[in-house]
Amino acid sequence: MSVRLPSVDAKNGRGTRLGVKSDDVEWRLSEMAAGMERSRILSIAADVREMIAQGREVAPFTVGDFSPEQFGVPDDLITNMLEAVSSRQTNYPPAAGLPELRESLSRWMASRYGVDVGPEGIIVGSGARPVLYASFRLFIEPGDGLAHGVPAWNNHYYVHLTGAVDIPIIGTEESRFLPTAAGVAERIEEIRVLILNSPLNPTGTCFTADELGAICDVILVENEKRRQTGKKPVMLVYDQVYSTMTVQGVEHIHPLNVRPEMFDYTITLDAISKSLTGTGLRLGWMAIPPSLADPVIALIGHMGSWPARPIQQAVAALYAEPTSLDSFFADLDERISERMELLKSRLAEMKAEGFHIDFVEPEGGIYLTTRFDLFEMLGVDTNEEIRRWLLEAAGVAVVPFQAFGLEGETGWFRISIGAVSVAEIAAAMDRLVTALRN
Repeated sequence: MSVRLPSVDAKNGRGTRLGVKSDDVEWRLSEMAAGMERSRILSIAADVREMIAQGREVAPFTVGDFSPEQFGVPDDLITNMLEAVSSRQTNYPPAAGLPELRESLSRWMASRYGVDVGPEGIIVGSGARPVLYASFRLFIEPGDGLAHGVPAWNNHYYVHLTGAVDIPIIGTEESRFLPTAAGVAERIEEIRVLILNSPLNPTGTCFTADELGAICDVILVENEKRRQTGKKPVMLVYDQVYSTMTVQGVEHIHPLNVRPEMFDYTITLDAISKSLTGTGLRLGWMAIPPSLADPVIALIGHMGSWPARPIQQAVAALYAEPTSLDSFFADLDERISERMELLKSRLAEMKAEGFHIDFVEPEGGIYLTTRFDLFEMLGVDTNEEIRRWLLEAAGVAVVPFQAFGLEGETGWFRISIGAVSVAEIAAAMDRLVTALRN
């Protein structure tokens, strides 16, 4: 058997191959890298930034970020970080996180959510994404089933990264776009990992105890069957990065609250990115059964994805004072509610005026699921055409649900309030109603 190697251009050292140009990027890449897509949300945000740079009046209801001018991090967090840097705390932290940070996070989670994995079950990462990726890598082999709700944030990209089989569980308006136990049960035999998010990005809706308990029951029954045959169990990755942001009267529910038997099958993800509005500070964590911690620590260590020591020390001190945290969370909820109530009231006025606009009642997080059913009015066929019209005619920048995996021209969009003031929302709604009337 002979192998034909690429020839080498002696002048520049670049390889050439029959039918492949020497500057062909895909030829040099792995199949995974060549097939990787950029986030659609970030692509839309780039358009918005360009318009703002041109001096256009645009409300950036797009990226799930927080404007520091509107939503600052706790003052104590800044003070603690400055103290850590001033005392030269600049060397490598342990791969799993500083012991004092793991201790304070474990105590806080046990007190707030009843999730008690001890400090040895807390693994820290530079934001939620590294520990999310580590969670998938911990359980998924190429060809295993990765199930996720639709619409939802970025799961299909992780399917690609891990070589998993994509198992979308489609939510509907009737389910508040949350995946249901019935939907999970239909595919349960194919699932190795199920990821759930509550409050849900992009819809701002939350699981009730009954809804989440029913999904856990499906997993528990399936795992008992698998125990008898030796097949690897279904693991649940529970993303609760918006858990401290629920509207009045809505309680955040964790799987262990409703089914303690899920302890061995549940990995919880959390972060300061949303709860402390510190998206750029990059500190998240995984709460995992301690017996599974060692391989995660090894993986995180090889990834080098730990947060800087000063932010770890600052967060350790902050989470050791839950009373101060609760005060910050309460104030943040008030500011989110102020913006949401204004959005809802203005959109409801437009609906009452006869425009085909509606929304799903928000329950948590910073998102409002909004339907701009403007196809007939504008004479268009796609969400993208509606998105462009909203942006260009009214300076209202939103994200269509296709960016979250829900294909089809439905008129559903995500509005994020994290980077806008109350005045900016009011001005944007004024522009929108004027554009609609015109």
